[in-house]
Amino acid sequence: MRDAARGGLRQKSHQGVVDFLGKEGLLNERVMEVFRSSEVRKIVLGASMSDEGGLNLGGRGVLDVLDKPNSFMFLTEIDFGGTKLEDGDLAKIGRLPKLTSVGLDQTGIGNEGIFNLVPLKQTLLRLSIAMNPDVDDDAVPALVVLHKLSKLCIIDTGIGMGGLRRMAKVIDEEGRVIDVEIPARCEEYVESIPTRYVLYPQPPLIALPAMCAKLSAGALKRNLEAHKSVNGSILAGGTKEEMRERLQEILRIREMDMVVWGMVFGHGE
Repeated sequence: MRDAARGGLRQKSHQGVVDFLGKEGLLNERVMEVFRSSEVRKIVLGASMSDEGGLNLGGRGVLDVLDKPNSFMFLTEIDFGGTKLEDGDLAKIGRLPKLTSVGLDQTGIGNEGIFNLVPLKQTLLRLSIAMNPDVDDDAVPALVVLHKLSKLCIIDTGIGMGGLRRMAKVIDEEGRVIDVEIPARCEEYVESIPTRYVLYPQPPLIALPAMCAKLSAGALKRNLEAHKSVNGSILAGGTKEEMRERLQEILRIREMDMVVWGMVFGHGE
């Protein structure tokens, strides 16, 4: 049986052998050294770097091979999903010159790990960091620097609406289009946006927060009453200053939320 398996492996391409060894969890440091000059384009390392305890210390030599100059020059896709990584480990894939797809689901990384991906900003098209709750809004500056991303998965991370709004603002200003899979709590909020305020204010209602300063007390109240008709929790009364501040905040949030809406659902929705 073992001879038959060896015979089958001899007939496979380098990619086929790496696929087989990756599935079996056999991509150790020595094996990676053998293939580092080959034209392998995809490596799945989760099974090879994990054991029943969640961490295979011997498997960490694999990362050192990836970090060597001129290693895996044709590699476009790497997946660490399900294995335990340290943030600093991700600095070791920054040399890979053609890497377009990185899978980091449930690896235990945090914000520092995302910043260690910045050297890939000229090539990275797809990134999945799902199920890493330590990645939060503070990682957004690094994510937006990855300006070639066309697909990003941040499901079950610590990123909230604040971070999502900042991300969407940069993406919108730069005219980029990204397919973003967002955390469930953010998706619930975005889906509820039409029930939070008037989505598309029409004259005599205003849409720009800066215009609030020019409105009379009566006009401020009419605007707030319109939003209150959509969301009963909005208070329409108060002093002129209170109404102005309240309307400014509603319109400011609306402005940012609409950018998120466009990023998540498309501007035509």
